[in-house]
Amino acid sequence: MTRTRQTPTVGVPPPDADAEVPEAAVVEFLTTHNDFLERHAELLEQLQMGKTSDGVTSLVERQVRALRARNQDLRERLGTLIANAKANDRIFARMRGLTVALLDVKDETSLDQALARNLVATFDADHVRCFVSGWTPNGEFAHLAGVADRKGAPLAALFRHREPTCATYRPDEYSRVFPGAVLQSPGSIALVPLAVRGAGATLAVGAADPNRFTPAHGTMFLAYLGDVLGRTLKRVLDLAE
Repeated sequence: MTRTRQTPTVGVPPPDADAEVPEAAVVEFLTTHNDFLERHAELLEQLQMGKTSDGVTSLVERQVRALRARNQDLRERLGTLIANAKANDRIFARMRGLTVALLDVKDETSLDQALARNLVATFDADHVRCFVSGWTPNGEFAHLAGVADRKGAPLAALFRHREPTCATYRPDEYSRVFPGAVLQSPGSIALVPLAVRGAGATLAVGAADPNRFTPAHGTMFLAYLGDVLGRTLKRVLDLAE
């Protein structure tokens, strides 16, 4: 009698009934076959979804709760976007009014008045002052200041920036930029370099609220203001290119 010799299979391990399937593989399978539980409804009775004080939570209830939480998150995000859009609309309307006012400026006095009347309201600020290096004013102005040279600036960084910057400043620093302002705690200042060649010019917009002008705030409107006000300064103060 001839016996058949069985050759063991090489490279294929025998199936292990006790081996656990990785959770990632299960997730991938159910994601790919999202109708699996619908085709095997009997498995729903065996799934453990956790219990509440009222009893067992069904898969549908769990899905509804997840969808509600996701919808709530989306509503909150949408609400934030709408609020930001409305705030930008308000600032844009104020910027338009400020731009028109600057176009009507004819001399230093009307420029000083435009800064006082329009700019503070545009950015919900408390103080505003425009510093021009190498310029001597022809009178007393509340919001226009001439600085003999850049070394005489009230802040060392006043003329150093090329882009608008927002930061918190100590009360003594704040009062140097805005003489007469007395703060008991730090305030915030936005420094806006103005588009004036041949002279250093910076607009300072300040608020007693330390959170009004911070690095987290956008500077798009401030940059636009720097372009418009810079051209106005050149025209009114006859600054050299």
